[in-house]
Amino acid sequence: MEVKRKVDICKMSYLTSFAIVLFSLSQFVISKEHAVDKRGIDTSHYHSFDQLKTFLNEMHSKYPNITKIHSIGKSVQNRELLAIQITDNIEGVEPGEPMFKYVGNMHGNEAIGRQILIYLIQYILENYQTDKRIEKLVRETNIYIMPTMNPDGFEAARVGDCNGVQGRPNAHSYDLNRNFPDQFDKNSGHHIQPETRAMIDWIEHNKFVLSANLHGGSVVASYPFDDSALHRGSTYSAAPDDAMFKHLAHVYSNNHKTMHNPPHCGDNFEDGITNGAHWYDVPGGMEDYNYLHSNCFEITIELSCCKYPHASELTKEWDNNKEALLSYMEQVHIGVKGFVKDDENNQGVQNAVIMVEGIKHNVTTAMFGDFWRLLVPGKYNITAVAPGYLPETKAVEVNKGPALEFNFRLKRSTGTKSPSSSSVGSTPKASESSVTSKTQTTETLKSEKASSTSSATPTSSPTQPSIEEPDTIEGLVNHINKLRDAEHREKQSFVEPSDFRYHHYDDMESFMRKLTKDYGHIAQMYSVGQSVESRHLWVIEISDNPGKHEPGEPEFKYIGNMHGNEVVGREILLYLAQLLCENYGKNHFVSLLVNHTRIHIMPSMNPDGFEKSTEGDMQGVIGRTNSHGIDLNRNFPDQFENTTINRKQEPETLAVMHWVEKFPFVLSANLHGGSLVANYPWDDSVKGYTSYSKCPDDKVFRQISESYSLAHSSMHKGHPCPSISQEYFQDGITNGAQWYSVSGGMQDWNYVNTNCFEITIELGCYKFPMSRDLPKYWKANKYALLVYMGQVHKGVRGYVMDKENMTPLVNAQISVEGINHTIHSASDGDYWRLLAPGVYKITASHPGHKQQTVQVRVTFDSAVEVNFTLERSEIDLWSNQKDFAIKENMEQRFQENSERDEELKKLAVSNSNIMQLETLSKTSEGNVISLVHLSANLTNHDINEPHVLLMGGVHGNEPVGAEILIRLIRHITIGFREKDPNIVKMLNEVHLHIIPYLNIDGFKLPNNSDCKSKWQDRMLPTDSPVMQEVLKTIKKHRISTTISLDSGGLYVIIPREKTVDSTAVTEDEEVFQSLAHAFADAYPSIYQPDSCLASPLHGIFHGADLHYNSTGLLDKLYKEHHSFMLSLHVSCCEMPPASELPNIWMKSLQPLMNVIVRSKQAVYGKVLDSSQKVVAMASITIDNQKQALQTSESGDFYFLLTEGSHTITIQAEGYEPQTQQAIVHRDAATEVKVHLNKELDTINYHRPQDLVAFLRNITQQCKDLTKLVSLGKTAQNRDIWMIDFGPKDSETDPYTTHILFVAGIHGNEAVGPELLLQLSYDLCENYNQDFIMTKIINKSRIHILPSLNPDGAQIAAARDCNGGKGKENSKGVDIDKNFPSIDAVNATDDLAEETKLLSQWLQKHPPSMTYILRDGQAQGVAYPYHSMSHKVKLGTTEKVSFSHLGSSYTNQVSSWKSINNHGCNKTGKFIGIIIIGLSYETRRHNFPSDYLYDYIHSTSLIIHTGCCGYPDGHTLLDMWHQHRQPLLSLIREVSVHKHFHTGCYGYPDGHTLHDMWHQHRQPLLSLIREAQNGISGVIQADKSQSPLTNATIKIKGSNHVYPVNNRGRFNIYLPAGQHEIMVESRGHQKYKKVRFTGISIQTQNRPLDKIYMYNG
Repeated sequence: MEVKRKVDICKMSYLTSFAIVLFSLSQFVISKEHAVDKRGIDTSHYHSFDQLKTFLNEMHSKYPNITKIHSIGKSVQNRELLAIQITDNIEGVEPGEPMFKYVGNMHGNEAIGRQILIYLIQYILENYQTDKRIEKLVRETNIYIMPTMNPDGFEAARVGDCNGVQGRPNAHSYDLNRNFPDQFDKNSGHHIQPETRAMIDWIEHNKFVLSANLHGGSVVASYPFDDSALHRGSTYSAAPDDAMFKHLAHVYSNNHKTMHNPPHCGDNFEDGITNGAHWYDVPGGMEDYNYLHSNCFEITIELSCCKYPHASELTKEWDNNKEALLSYMEQVHIGVKGFVKDDENNQGVQNAVIMVEGIKHNVTTAMFGDFWRLLVPGKYNITAVAPGYLPETKAVEVNKGPALEFNFRLKRSTGTKSPSSSSVGSTPKASESSVTSKTQTTETLKSEKASSTSSATPTSSPTQPSIEEPDTIEGLVNHINKLRDAEHREKQSFVEPSDFRYHHYDDMESFMRKLTKDYGHIAQMYSVGQSVESRHLWVIEISDNPGKHEPGEPEFKYIGNMHGNEVVGREILLYLAQLLCENYGKNHFVSLLVNHTRIHIMPSMNPDGFEKSTEGDMQGVIGRTNSHGIDLNRNFPDQFENTTINRKQEPETLAVMHWVEKFPFVLSANLHGGSLVANYPWDDSVKGYTSYSKCPDDKVFRQISESYSLAHSSMHKGHPCPSISQEYFQDGITNGAQWYSVSGGMQDWNYVNTNCFEITIELGCYKFPMSRDLPKYWKANKYALLVYMGQVHKGVRGYVMDKENMTPLVNAQISVEGINHTIHSASDGDYWRLLAPGVYKITASHPGHKQQTVQVRVTFDSAVEVNFTLERSEIDLWSNQKDFAIKENMEQRFQENSERDEELKKLAVSNSNIMQLETLSKTSEGNVISLVHLSANLTNHDINEPHVLLMGGVHGNEPVGAEILIRLIRHITIGFREKDPNIVKMLNEVHLHIIPYLNIDGFKLPNNSDCKSKWQDRMLPTDSPVMQEVLKTIKKHRISTTISLDSGGLYVIIPREKTVDSTAVTEDEEVFQSLAHAFADAYPSIYQPDSCLASPLHGIFHGADLHYNSTGLLDKLYKEHHSFMLSLHVSCCEMPPASELPNIWMKSLQPLMNVIVRSKQAVYGKVLDSSQKVVAMASITIDNQKQALQTSESGDFYFLLTEGSHTITIQAEGYEPQTQQAIVHRDAATEVKVHLNKELDTINYHRPQDLVAFLRNITQQCKDLTKLVSLGKTAQNRDIWMIDFGPKDSETDPYTTHILFVAGIHGNEAVGPELLLQLSYDLCENYNQDFIMTKIINKSRIHILPSLNPDGAQIAAARDCNGGKGKENSKGVDIDKNFPSIDAVNATDDLAEETKLLSQWLQKHPPSMTYILRDGQAQGVAYPYHSMSHKVKLGTTEKVSFSHLGSSYTNQVSSWKSINNHGCNKTGKFIGIIIIGLSYETRRHNFPSDYLYDYIHSTSLIIHTGCCGYPDGHTLLDMWHQHRQPLLSLIREVSVHKHFHTGCYGYPDGHTLHDMWHQHRQPLLSLIREAQNGISGVIQADKSQSPLTNATIKIKGSNHVYPVNNRGRFNIYLPAGQHEIMVESRGHQKYKKVRFTGISIQTQNRPLDKIYMYNG
């Protein structure tokens, strides 16, 4: 036993000794390895700034071949911001080598990063030649390490301060990591610090690929974005490269010894990484700035819990981070890399853009065309694009490990020169294996680029598991609330659409029909109308009970493809319908949504436009409009502005309007494309320009807009199209008018006219993306579409019921205190009122009931249910309050004819002061047709008092109208007697004419309550004796409004009853609608589809829409008498029970009064001449309508108009036309005072000495308006005079439009000078009298040079049509051939004095438009160029502009319209057509019009006024009358310069000269008006906003290049329409924009652009 025990003890002793030896050996090995790592690294202390400088200099001295010290700037306290560069080729830039950087100590008191970067520098340099890993890293990477970005802060910090802030900011107390410009914070970037500025410049001027910013205070790797649009914590803010950033953060965390194993410092970050904004919101951070403004991907690494620990911790921290630092650096070599080369010369293309499909972030190539794009493993389509090259796209598969290497070889686009061989470096050959390639067109690239910017990569942030909600509205809203945040939404599993493609009209219809066939239990399909080309506007309805409005269930609609080329909405709505159908009964959330909502989806409102549009169209306009060329989103009636576009509604617009009025929609969205934002009302404003225009429910609209934006994968980030626009929308939403003003938009019309709240959603920057991109759009929008629909269940909902019998109250008003917007209950008394969270007082009211008010608290959850039960008021209560307690009006019986006649006689006797009774006619059956006249001024017919005719019984079988009118007569007479202010005011301002029963022979007293009359509808033909008397009455009293009270439904009929030119809409549609709405809006039942069981009709209709049997009376009155007739159907039954009469009367009274009062909304006046004498039968045109109206023989006029501004043009034979502006206010007449000036009856010629006297007389008359200047003197010492018109400040105002008129180039052509003298007098005389002329002068500066050749004019032979004397100047020079030319440039010494003087003036004061008047050659208008061999040819756009401009003149010269040949036989020259290029006339050079266009950039037209240069005075006067208005019109067309031949006469006699003035006066004025169209603006640098004086502008389709002036301004004429503008400036990016120019002088026709150009 003892022996054995000793053995065991010895064994144990041996084993123990062996273990000790092993432990000692292991410790030896470990210590040795650690010593090798550290070499000479001293971790015992922190380095001060001076010690840091010394250290870096020592490293450089020791390793000069692989290091370089850089100072990128200085701190506030003048310390250098030092960085060391480490690479194997330190003196050069190696093509294909990526740049990497580390930055430490941004917060001065966070010191660990500073120190471990010092250690990293030493470690890399000391191991370069011995460690293969380090050698490879240095050889393949251009490394920059900046230990401290905030040296001042570090010097102020205290060692051992773990949680303090001393030293955190810079010396100016700015937190440098809040100091960078921020994408979500408009207030950022205003006080950029020196350290920040140095970093910004360093970042932006180097092609860094990867970076990290080292901090302290926690242990985690944080990645972009660092803040969000919401600026609140716990909001996951994903960058487009979210997956890549997560990978980078994981690399650092996983290789850190402790970071990946939380918790640390009280924080528990899963895997040791976090999204920056999800942790806390940091606006102005550096990591986001790197990503958004350079190629560089940067993350922020928090290294230690203690910000500034004692030095004893440094060894541990270096040990924790060393491997992570190296592994992170190696990530610069993953993803893809390569070169972009010129296919012809193999040179690298610098600054080419590298785009990855589906990721909204681009990088650019470096100086050798080399690129690096970090990507996680996966399949990608990568595109390279560069200016002047066709793009190229490659489909690649990225695998884990080293970057996939491939090159792009870009082919030059047509006409692009190859870059110089010295401009870029050469590139080495790179492998292109495993890559498929295809070259695409530029348009294809635009499509892909837009796709990449319209939909971000979905985030994979943490989500919560789905919890089954109850089968209630509350459960549905709970689902919605869990889905609303794109970053943290509830998980849902759907049966998803898989077939993503575009559906043309037939395909779309088939798709919808299949859904309704397969899912008929929840889906049905219907059409709301047809397009211009007769395509149906299809809607698919999805509900658990389709085809029926279920009580209490709200109705929702989506509309897509309103602009035909904006197609994404069309497709995703089809996919939405498919998702709803396929997931019903399978997905709890979808089932709840369908069960509780009646959903209507219209994929395409503009199917015609879609068929014309083209796939790949990014920002184009082909297919945008309907087939009439009308933008449907400018075509709805507008509350603020009536335009030429929304004055008449298109078939698509009318169909949608009727649809929306038919259904009780609560919420809607209109899906568009071209940007990425949710746009809410108002879309325009009273001001008419871009500014925030808040609607009453602004809070609600912001809330529902955010519901879409925040649920969208990227919309909420607020940067819709960074590749093409710098727009930023906070939270991804915008007020429509604040973005840009849109008159006639659909969303505003919905809100103003119905219960429906609608917003406009822009789905992406690409209007018509490639079909392969559709899945991305669907993915980005799917949840947003569903969440937005769910908003219909928020706010307040309930019923409005009659308390007595608990029947629903239809069309009850629901109003909210403090919100000026009322909604109405639907057919079951149900209502839905959207509201933002808060406390509200809600009131329900209904005619015949007492209103009820309830206070309610609204939350963010499901709608609060509030039911109203309203007490009925007895009709007697209404009678007492509204009808003067007239018992007869409450009687429930029909009157006999004789009974009615007797009562009218008694009323006329007892109210003789206001009532007259006469017999209009006797019928063949002996019945008397009575005519009542009611007015407080029976014998005085003032011009400001409208005459209104009301008729009943137009249809003999409808006696209701007669009953209402007899009650109305009682009401008015008793009301006047009791001095009711409204009645008294009405009779003082209106003449009422009432025919109670027109077709009296057709009347029979009803003996039963049969709703449908059995009598024959005896309609009187318009040529019957009775109707002829009616027409005489209308003509005699100039009846402005005619009302027929009818029955058989609740609706209103307006003209036309028969279409004209395929339309039922008249020029005065808005006036008819205003009158109709004045009635219908006060008669709510008219809009309710189920308010009249006897008739399916409800609302307002054109007669032609109903196809009913009509005599055409409405149309006849409008066409022949300009009387606005409405047929008001006030009873469901043609023959209602007599018991219903009081109720019908009660409902009709106020609407009738409204129409009568609305008839006062008009303009009125009397046309007088300057001596106050009446001008009879003048012609009046309103707002450029085709139909001209006539005044009475006494010069009076009274015309109904809509509210707002109107232009009134008055013309009369023997008088100059005049234009006035009338501002019409609601239900009030506006007086227009007209004093016409007589036309000139004689014109005398003015020799040069008489000319100046004439001009001086004008300057005396209009001192504040004119200025007379001499350009200089001729060889014979005569002045060349010019008179200027315009406000004094217009001389120096850069926004002023300058227009030049020139005549008398040949001294023997006297017509032009005389026309310009008369034009000068006209402008002076009509200033402040003619509205348009005054407005034009106020916004322009008009320069008139009557005679450029006074020496020639002095010797010209008067009335010698063909004489050549005086044609040249006194030196024998033909000035018309003396101007510099691109084709034959004159030496300066060869120019005549007159030419020099005009040229010098033009160079100092370049006009936007020049008009040159010529005569003696032809009649017509000509434009440049004179020579067919001219070096520069006119482009298509230029020719169209010239033609349009010329037409604005020639169309107004009446005598030219009948001339087939506009040449002059005696000269042998023919133009042949009225507007033509001068090259058809001659091949000569040196003409003034060419000089003006080529050198001054002032486009010129020549007006040929006639064949005699010196006609007689009478002819000259006629020519003035013909040319006056066209000349003024052309002033509107300011940028094109016109040269006009006023005729073939060089010097006609005075009689001819008089005729010519009459011919040309109006055309000349038209020139002035036309000059206002076009564009103007300023070109500025983006950052400094200083003008770019070297910028040039080109219009697509034009070969002309327009320079800007020395202020960077431009002013260019363009005809009305859409134009693409291209701007270039050396050293700046090209700019392209589409602009619309207007045509109405009442609007701002010349859009003013401020264009910013970006460096590079």
